[in-house]
Amino acid sequence: MCGRFTQDIEDEDIESLYDINALELPSLAKRWNGAPTQTFAVCRSSPSGAREVAIHRWGLIPAWARDAKFGARLINARSESVDSKPSFRNAFRRRRCLVPANGWFEWQRAGGAKQPWWITRAGGPFSFAGLWEVWNRGSGPVWSFTILTCPATESLRAIHHRQPSIIPKERYGDWLGPGPPDRGLLDLVRTPRAGPFDVRRVGPEVNSVRNDRPEILRAV
Repeated sequence: MCGRFTQDIEDEDIESLYDINALELPSLAKRWNGAPTQTFAVCRSSPSGAREVAIHRWGLIPAWARDAKFGARLINARSESVDSKPSFRNAFRRRRCLVPANGWFEWQRAGGAKQPWWITRAGGPFSFAGLWEVWNRGSGPVWSFTILTCPATESLRAIHHRQPSIIPKERYGDWLGPGPPDRGLLDLVRTPRAGPFDVRRVGPEVNSVRNDRPEILRAV
């Protein structure tokens, strides 16, 4: 499961990742301890097929949900069932996105306590596989997203048995492409991406979403 992640992204990072002109980007808020129901940048395909970056709320709200609070239950989508589960299957067919990230947090059980870890990859920001929706039953539209997960690689399994599905840059076009997904896309998100990962033990400050500053990423 991915329940917190870091999105400390500069405009030039977005340009490099997605080949998007920085002048076309919305204002990007930085998150060092990003949590569900907060807003983040995602990359998706526009109606014309071009790539665009938009601000979405974390926690997918299906179009049929009666209340926006439903999204807090759908921050992750299991890649094994994303093509069949009612909450995700329509978005998987038509509304796939990329979620830029610097890393994510996992909590490892150690006796009666939980030790937080920050996990990142060498080489700068990367992209989680995501799905997005727009919900129109409130006072105005709410744009939301979820992060796909898959079984963890062997190097991460001791910390947690799941990890986010990471899309390699050379497959961004496939993931964002129009039309229904083929078997290759399912294989893409169900296959855990190896590192090299930087796995860092961090302090308990990350347990509170109010602590959203760079210092929480320091190794302890």
